[in-house]
Amino acid sequence: TPVYSILLVSVVSLLAIVIDLATLASIISFGALTAFSAVNLSVIKHYFIDKGEKNVVNNLVLPLIGFGLTVWLWTSLPGLALKVGLIWLAIGFVWLLIVTRGFQRPTPVLDMQE
Repeated sequence: TPVYSILLVSVVSLLAIVIDLATLASIISFGALTAFSAVNLSVIKHYFIDKGEKNVVNNLVLPLIGFGLTVWLWTSLPGLALKVGLIWLAIGFVWLLIVTRGFQRPTPVLDMQE
């Protein structure tokens, strides 16, 4: 059970007491758009670059369109959501650097074998 993650999400969720719900929803939207962007870029890297599958439409054009649409949707978010989201993203990246010791170790992987 990811205890620390659950506690962190719980603390962040308690911000709904002091922050406007619309603002909190836009911050969550930033996170979702970030995840969708990562998925689109991952498709390009995994299938088009790593595996060498040269289906240009499915493995390059469509993910690039998806990435472009998520970037376009970011522009519709309020400035506060962008600032908070980018700060949160930077904190996550710094944490990744710490955990991987500057990418000298592999990134952590969830082990579903139990």
